[in-house]
Amino acid sequence: MTAPSEELVDWVDEEDRVLQVLPRRDIRRRNLLHRVTSVLVFHADGRLFVHRRTPTKDVYPELLDVMVGGTVVSGEDYPVNACREVAEELGVRGVPLYELFGHRFRDDDVNNLIRVYGCLCNGPFTLQPEEVAEGFWATPTEATDLVTSGRACPDSSQGWWLYLERYRDRGFADIVAEEGLPAIDCGEFGRP
Repeated sequence: MTAPSEELVDWVDEEDRVLQVLPRRDIRRRNLLHRVTSVLVFHADGRLFVHRRTPTKDVYPELLDVMVGGTVVSGEDYPVNACREVAEELGVRGVPLYELFGHRFRDDDVNNLIRVYGCLCNGPFTLQPEEVAEGFWATPTEATDLVTSGRACPDSSQGWWLYLERYRDRGFADIVAEEGLPAIDCGEFGRP
């Protein structure tokens, strides 16, 4: 039986169909495929926000992360999760988020279907102390160097490489305009 406060997560198949709803700890323990969001947070000058995960994180503790995000809970959709995660981890509200692409990632620690989003926000940020130890701005070249060095989370590193491959040297605002990406309605998480 699941404790009332225990977070429930959808175990999904490769087609993103729900197989079973399970406690998050079971999803992690068995490394089952589940939904995750990742948000690239860009400054207007093109820099990317990079943060260090806290030592208490259940996966990739203390590694650098070029994306903000997390596990989609059962009954939640990807866009709402992306909005919730960026609001919780960085205190970002009232800025539009845009869906960029999806990808699949698996290693010994995680097994995810990931949707990647992006936003423009110059800060200031209110870092969630349980999730984010510290953060800083990095140029795309500096972010790439961090990823190449192996000091960043493997799942967001893969997402960063896919972002670079897909969009090359275009700035985030140019991508949104040129691709005609619609802003996501963040509902309660979109209000400042």
